[in-house]
Amino acid sequence: MRVHNGRNVAETAALRSVLLELLGEVDALSATFLGQLLQVVPYSDGAVEESRLLADGVATYDRVLRRLADLPVPERLVEASREVGRSRAALDVPLDALTTGTRMHFRVLWEVLAERLTPAELAAAVTLPVQVWQAVEEHSLDVQVGFHEAATALAFERGRDRRRVLEAFLDSDGDDDALLARAAGVLGFQRGDDVVVAVVPAAAQPALAAGLRADAGHGLQVHPWQGAHVVLGVRRRDGRRSEDPGTAAPTALRAVACGLGPPAHGLARVPRAVRVAEHVAAVLPAGAGSPRTLADVAVGVAAHQLGALREDVARDVLRDLLAVPAPERVRLLEALDAFAATGSVAETAERLFCHRNTVLNRLRRLAELTGCEPTVPAQVAVLLVAVTAWRQLETADA
Repeated sequence: MRVHNGRNVAETAALRSVLLELLGEVDALSATFLGQLLQVVPYSDGAVEESRLLADGVATYDRVLRRLADLPVPERLVEASREVGRSRAALDVPLDALTTGTRMHFRVLWEVLAERLTPAELAAAVTLPVQVWQAVEEHSLDVQVGFHEAATALAFERGRDRRRVLEAFLDSDGDDDALLARAAGVLGFQRGDDVVVAVVPAAAQPALAAGLRADAGHGLQVHPWQGAHVVLGVRRRDGRRSEDPGTAAPTALRAVACGLGPPAHGLARVPRAVRVAEHVAAVLPAGAGSPRTLADVAVGVAAHQLGALREDVARDVLRDLLAVPAPERVRLLEALDAFAATGSVAETAERLFCHRNTVLNRLRRLAELTGCEPTVPAQVAVLLVAVTAWRQLETADA
């Protein structure tokens, strides 16, 4: 007898006859497959409608049997396999459950073929199991391609939706109940949680990354926000409210130059806390290596909030001071900074390594040049705002 591709022609004809016969029974094959698939979670929980599973099974058996019978496989059947993957991804069916289901087609087909072929025909078809497996695996691989395509797109879309919710929430006044509920879901927070709020400018991103790596259990969330990063975290201790969220920075932020917001007792107060933290982050002192609160940099925030008036305030108050030679101006401002920080002439002298009379002379000189007496609280406040505004403008121009 003639042999074709290593098989007896009669045997090949018998197998082909069975395959063509099964092509007319794809509905029954799909029903058999469905009965087995519905034993697998999440299909057993109704994750996918049975009508959809039956229709997908019909297309699958059409494709696999055509492949085994060496018939053309239309592109629509390949696309149908990919659509199985896409639709399951959209329904959040896990990939392992999806793969388990697609490979069940092998068992269904093999059991049917074993019934339809005679023992002699089955024994002679030594490569048939491999051929059936390959045909099913081709379908399975296309299913996975579709799944990953959809999963990637869904992850991107869901990430974009999360960002939109957070952006809307942070831009809000915290009084929209529906938005608060969505934000709580995105963040995984309870509406009554105490929330730590910080804004980390771009320059401090490396320090933030290092801090998060060093404190593996930090529990903080980092969200990009208007060129900076907002750091949010729930402060809990044994399920009870712990110390005030604004009293101390989380460990992961201790060495990060950032703006720390005020206590956010409840999710509704987070947007306001973020805005405060933004103002603080905008005026962090040069060389800052730790978080600052509004109280720490209130003068800087006040000066920054003057906006277009900063230059006017600086020049009105400091006009004569800015005209003196730079070395003298530096010495005078060093004395002002030290005295403002200590309130003590003796401590200022100690800091500057000079005599107390030198300090008094420099403070008097400042009063002559600015009209503001450094030892008078109301006047030194104006002087400090003017000096800070001038320094901010100098930094911006540098």
